[in-house]
Amino acid sequence: MPKTASKRTSSELQVYTLLQLFVEENLPQFEDLPPEWNNIDIVGFSKNKTLWDFQIRAIKNAIRLLYFYYHELEGDKDSFYEALKASTDLQKYEKNLDIYPKDGEIWKVLNKYFYALDERIPFSNISNRMNFWMATGSGKTVVIIKLIDILVTYMERGLIPKRNILFLTYRDDLIEQFKTHFKEFKPQSSKQLFLSDLKEFHKLKQYGSDFTTFPIFYYRSDNISDEQKDKIVDYTFYENNGEWYIILDEAHKGDKESSKRQQYFAIMARNGFLFNFSATFTDFRDIIMTVFEFNLSTFIKEGYGKEIRIFNENVKLHKEKLEEADFTDLEKNKVFLKNLILLAYLKKNLEKVRKLSFKDKNFYYHSPLLIYLVNSVNVDDSDLEILIRILTNFASEDTYKNLLTSEVFQEAKRELISSTPIDPFDSANDSIEGLNREELEKLSGTDILNFVFNAQTPGEIEIIKSTSKKEIALKLMTSDKPFALVRIGDASPLIDKIKQYKDVYIQERFESDDFFSNLENDENINILLGSRAFYEGWDSNRPNIITFVNIGQGTDAKKFILQSIGRGLRIKPFKDDDVNRKRLSDNASLIRYKHLLKPLETLFVWATKKDAVRTVITEVKNFITESGERISLKKNRERIDGKTIYIPVIQKVQLKDRKADLSKLPKMTLNISDYNDVITVCNSTSDEMLYFKFFYNSQCPVRDIELLRTILSESNRGKFISKSLDENRIGWERALEKIAKNIKRNVDYLYQVDVDSNDDEYIVHYKNIVIRLPDKEKVQTVKEKIEEYLVKEHSHAPDRQEVTLAGKSEVLLIEFLKEHYYIPILESLDSTSLSGRISYLIKHDSERKFIEELKQASSELAKQLGEIWWIFSKIVENVDKVYIPYDDNGVERFFYPDFIFWFNKDDRYVIVFVDPKGTEHTVAERKIDGFENLFIENGKCKVFSNGSTRIIFKLYFYNKDAISSKKYRDYWVSSADEIFQQVIDILNSDW
Repeated sequence: MPKTASKRTSSELQVYTLLQLFVEENLPQFEDLPPEWNNIDIVGFSKNKTLWDFQIRAIKNAIRLLYFYYHELEGDKDSFYEALKASTDLQKYEKNLDIYPKDGEIWKVLNKYFYALDERIPFSNISNRMNFWMATGSGKTVVIIKLIDILVTYMERGLIPKRNILFLTYRDDLIEQFKTHFKEFKPQSSKQLFLSDLKEFHKLKQYGSDFTTFPIFYYRSDNISDEQKDKIVDYTFYENNGEWYIILDEAHKGDKESSKRQQYFAIMARNGFLFNFSATFTDFRDIIMTVFEFNLSTFIKEGYGKEIRIFNENVKLHKEKLEEADFTDLEKNKVFLKNLILLAYLKKNLEKVRKLSFKDKNFYYHSPLLIYLVNSVNVDDSDLEILIRILTNFASEDTYKNLLTSEVFQEAKRELISSTPIDPFDSANDSIEGLNREELEKLSGTDILNFVFNAQTPGEIEIIKSTSKKEIALKLMTSDKPFALVRIGDASPLIDKIKQYKDVYIQERFESDDFFSNLENDENINILLGSRAFYEGWDSNRPNIITFVNIGQGTDAKKFILQSIGRGLRIKPFKDDDVNRKRLSDNASLIRYKHLLKPLETLFVWATKKDAVRTVITEVKNFITESGERISLKKNRERIDGKTIYIPVIQKVQLKDRKADLSKLPKMTLNISDYNDVITVCNSTSDEMLYFKFFYNSQCPVRDIELLRTILSESNRGKFISKSLDENRIGWERALEKIAKNIKRNVDYLYQVDVDSNDDEYIVHYKNIVIRLPDKEKVQTVKEKIEEYLVKEHSHAPDRQEVTLAGKSEVLLIEFLKEHYYIPILESLDSTSLSGRISYLIKHDSERKFIEELKQASSELAKQLGEIWWIFSKIVENVDKVYIPYDDNGVERFFYPDFIFWFNKDDRYVIVFVDPKGTEHTVAERKIDGFENLFIENGKCKVFSNGSTRIIFKLYFYNKDAISSKKYRDYWVSSADEIFQQVIDILNSDW
């Protein structure tokens, strides 16, 4: 039998998300792409759902790479691979990336379709791919469907080749989940998208679909094979000359044939593109070709998920025969008692939280849920049976009486209070932050009855059946509400066994409800017990405690543990608000509520085997290793010294006045042919058709359609839209769509500026510096050099240190600037050599020259400024929340200046944005227009107030060769001295 080489894992090679860093360090920003590429909705999903900011970042990275691959390289895989080698250290992985005869079946499969060179198949053959490493619960399905719509739209525009689209995942329930999201989705393409089973492909291809529709094919990934039978399909029958855009969702899972099956997908997409989504990449090729990483560690680090605390404690499940076991032994079952104590505490805590509010919104959060995940279900003396007996005995009258008087109950509370569960991401945080010692000590047996068992008095158990044969609910007969749900593959055998218990009295009654499907909203169910089957494909905000019962250390068990943790991490602080899904306990404005919010924003984990606990910790820590070493720089509090750092906060608000105000409408430019076509179409199209096509989501569609006709009327020709032969043609439909968006965005909404003194929320990039170096000693050296500046007394550290990482060009400059917002600043002496190695460096020549000029002039500037205090900070695009919205020919964009300065004298501040990078003047002038809309009024700087403090804002483009039209000339400077002189004049004048 031919040998198949095992997959190389990331633990065997020191790898990182190379493709993502190539995109982010080398390719144009999404906002800088040509209009036909970036004039596309990357935010909306459905009427009531928009993408989260990290999902938008994933889409942007995908679009940037598609633009590079298809527009710049015209879809040439070899050129793409060479570009990667030229800008990254991909070459050192080349031998491991390529396919060799020793790779057995994989070589045989690929060798039929791809050329071999010196007894190897170059990886460049299958480099037309991008991977998305996104945590469970991060909304991969939403990103997938959005990506599909973008692919169809780009095909319509002729930007990428026309290909069929195939979605593959490895379970039926995931296909159903995909279908559900697809129904909800509102596409932006002009075609009507519909789903079709892959087996219908040839029929649709033969008879075709009309030009208004576009099929999206789907199938089970583990049913793609090299043979045809029943549900199994032969990939050669559907490979379609390799002309597929294939989207994989966890499609590397399934069975032992998974590695070979991956090659079938590569073959089917060889003349298209492969998009691979997963929460658990382990193969080094998958990690290297990841275009967007938001795995478990990043998901939590950026505040989207609950923090994790893992109890390093054995949870013993005694395996005596059921008829011989003593389930009233509290000492023996103390850890399960701790589970219930912590659950009761969290439920009680929720009552207090829901009485609080933030920014005029009441906190809601989830009702805490305790989950037991067991190994054995329908066998004699199974884990599930024993666990049910333990829980039901806690609620029995005899055990409850013992609970009130037992020292074990008090011991369990004391041990819980003194526990130091492990934070797998930061050992310095090994504690249960937020738990109130006094409240825990006061917790009583009555509280456990009330908050866990939904009862006032103990009692016997009643089983409640539902319409689903996979579940039963448990309820005390002294209560009218079930407290627990058992969810397994088939509950019937379990019911038969429970009926035979001699000392447990059970009655049966039937409910029509399916408890599991209502679990998110049914707050009475406090405990969920089940096996792996129920947990896959299920996401919830509710889990706060997970206990793994006899889950082992095998590969499947490890993935299950990680997935299970991931599925319980989501947060929703406010009811009916899918936008604000971040932890609030880290918000400096809510420090007074931190002790209440933190426990609800934590997932507590126990396991019945110490080895299983170690597995959890090791596997979660692996995510950090694979994602690079993370360090935080230090805010320069010595320089700030009590001064307030004001941040302009720009909010888009909906206008209540429905009257039309065309004066706010920015002028657009269209190709003259597109303009004439738009006029023709509008004159021959009814208001109803315009509504359904372009204004279905408008706040006031009747008014907006009337505005459209006004704008296009003969009397307004040239007033709102300029015609140009030089403008690229985009077609009447896209042109009309742009005009409609321009109306909706500028008539219905207005940007407003406020100033916020909570700067920690807005300048954040320095808190998350990632170091990715192959040499661990070099990583440690960099960390140690940086840490010299982070200690309280850092006077011993030199103002400037150079660290050579590899070769003469790879030099990191670590520098202390006393006027910088954080310390130290990190610079690369070469703009490309450290790309992908260390994040958020100052690396562009223009940025370095500007800072060098500041340093050289610092002593002279100090004399000029006199009593004027100042400080400045670097801004990182898409990371820091400091930006200026502007209109770019009908497209809304965000301008992130490279630096922000604060100047203060007495009760007045001048806040200055500085952008030293070379900017195309037309674009710069549009950015200036955006600035003036917010910060200039009647030709003068608007004065903003915060208490008695007055604040104005300025913008400068720093360019030694500054040339601009007269209108914008004052915004261009050729030296830092010019900026400082103007600021001094402003602060010394009356305003």
